Amino acid sequence: MRSLGFAVTALGIVALALMAVSATAEEEAALPAGHKEFVALKCNMCHAVSSVGIEAKTKSEKMFGGDLVGLGEEWDAKALAAYVKQESEKDGEQHKKGFKGSDEELQALVDWLLEQKAEG
Repeated sequence: MRSLGFAVTALGIVALALMAVSATAEEEAALPAGHKEFVALKCNMCHAVSSVGIEAKTKSEKMFGGDLVGLGEEWDAKALAAYVKQESEKDGEQHKKGFKGSDEELQALVDWLLEQKAEG
């Protein structure tokens, strides 16, 4: 009888986990273009976007790519796209990881990033 209780508890845990995954997929699908690509392409491993509550997942200062809010003050769309694709440099360095998505995903990402403004 004890194993039946364990099985019911395990099924409950699995059901909760599946609901969490489903909610995450639904939440991701509801994100605006650009934000969706940022998350899907794991840009948040190194970068933060504080205007929408995204924190960088890295704990390493060496890997932290900075908060990307306010990029529009320094970059235009063409220059930012070239940098992300490792076709240009900033301060003598290329972007650490080359963009792996489609041209449409890149355009959505760049447009969205350039829209992110500092609060205040």
